[in-house]
Amino acid sequence: MLSILHPSVMRKVYELSVGLLPVLVRGDSIPKLIVKISKEAILTAKMRQSFKIHLIPYEIPGVKSVGFLAAFFDDERHPYTTGGALIKELAGRELSKLFLSPQVDVHFFDELGREMLAYRAEFKSTKKHRDMLRGAVIPSVHGLNQSAILSEMSDWHMISGPADDEAAISVKFLEPLMPEDIVYFDMRPENHRYHGSEGFSSFTLEREMPGPPQEKEIIALLERTFDSNSIYLAPKKTYDKEEVVDILVVSDESVILIQAKDNQNLEGILNKTIEKKRTATNKALKKAIAQVKGAIGYLKRSDDFVVLMDGKEVEIVLQGKRVYSVIVVKELFDDDYDEYTPPMLELYHQTGIACIPLSYSELHQYCQYIHGDAAFFEAFMKVFNHGLETGMFPRLRVLPPGSVVNN
Repeated sequence: MLSILHPSVMRKVYELSVGLLPVLVRGDSIPKLIVKISKEAILTAKMRQSFKIHLIPYEIPGVKSVGFLAAFFDDERHPYTTGGALIKELAGRELSKLFLSPQVDVHFFDELGREMLAYRAEFKSTKKHRDMLRGAVIPSVHGLNQSAILSEMSDWHMISGPADDEAAISVKFLEPLMPEDIVYFDMRPENHRYHGSEGFSSFTLEREMPGPPQEKEIIALLERTFDSNSIYLAPKKTYDKEEVVDILVVSDESVILIQAKDNQNLEGILNKTIEKKRTATNKALKKAIAQVKGAIGYLKRSDDFVVLMDGKEVEIVLQGKRVYSVIVVKELFDDDYDEYTPPMLELYHQTGIACIPLSYSELHQYCQYIHGDAAFFEAFMKVFNHGLETGMFPRLRVLPPGSVVNN
């Protein structure tokens, strides 16, 4: 495992939001590639024992270069993807050389920086790939409009087809470099300071039981933005001891109701058609909205908002605090927001409490770059107000501080 044999690499893993990053190991002639992506994409890579890398030419004002998009095909037409621009300060030149290497050790990390799989892989590139990469100008990150580049790449991906997949760099796994069924046990006190913690947690790549593992992972993301002491796992109602919500965040300024919906992470689930996955997401959102509505009703039923934690009553002060809600699901689909938005706006009109949907990967991006309650609320309101004005929530692109974005 790269994370054990070369622990210094973990700083780079944690700094990387998602995507691909080359790593140089002295004395080792085989290049190393970090792939940081969702657990669903990692399981897809394990199932297919392969993935593809598209090279995408782009041109924006002042820059003409090449981007890359790694695709993991759970579905032939709608793969999981991650990519970006080749940028000088982000090892762009080294990454372009790695793409042309015949063999590469590929190490897969999830969004929380846990190494889940690793393979020695064969990279098959063509003369066209070599010419494109060797002739590419690698721009500096300073003043680079990464948002515009990502938009161009997204537009390319939307109209790409089987011929583009065939023309991509092919990555096929030759042999595993670590066990493929690793179990993580985390007993570090600093990772379990939230209310309702058992003091430890365990995680696997493949999951038959959805729910609790994802809730704890959501808390691990939230702890980047909020103080651990402000987070409550599975607070219960006082009168029937049923959960109010999956996760409650109580800061000096806000009370956030968070309802989580996950699926099993198994081969059979990933092999489902895109239509069945869309249906599952819509059903999950409808159920979550009903649960949030119930939580709001409990919150409003008396002047005092009291929940049970470990059998003890805890009073949550609402006075002077904004209350809002987030529903976190495994994945969302760009062209289904016309279905996602109306029920949430109806919830707002009925209760006065704003609510938006986020995929787990989106929440990861929010918490990677947004720190503090005020900044998180600002991002939330950008999404909610746009939905209130237009009837459809947008997907907010969250980039590192200082990034140049589209106007």
